[in-house]
Amino acid sequence: MKVQGLLAAAMLIGACALVSGAAATQAQPVSTNADYQVFCASCHGAEGHGDGIVSKSLKKRPADLTQLTLKNNGVFPADRVFKTVEGLKPDPAHALQDMPAWGDVFAKSSDSAGPENAAARIAWLVRYLETLQAK
Repeated sequence: MKVQGLLAAAMLIGACALVSGAAATQAQPVSTNADYQVFCASCHGAEGHGDGIVSKSLKKRPADLTQLTLKNNGVFPADRVFKTVEGLKPDPAHALQDMPAWGDVFAKSSDSAGPENAAARIAWLVRYLETLQAK
């Protein structure tokens, strides 16, 4: 249990170090795939199947992000995904997960400083996740 907490803290610290660096605000990240690979792939896997290198050490297996549309009657749940990534988890069960509130992380980043820019960055990431959906 302590290892999981330390692992989550290390991931968050690493993410903060990665996002602090470049300059001011941006309308679109350089690459949403790059953001996914940096912030999401270690848990959710490079292709979004929930099989990242950290996934086996977590209390609960990360979601298979390629199945979101199939699990929602053929409709990609963009609003719910946004809130989950941001940290405004609509489902109380999500509060127990190891996933950080990326909205806070991005808002403090020099790449997307402030809540509006963090929200834009999350929106682009959500659009990228939509492209990963199983057909």
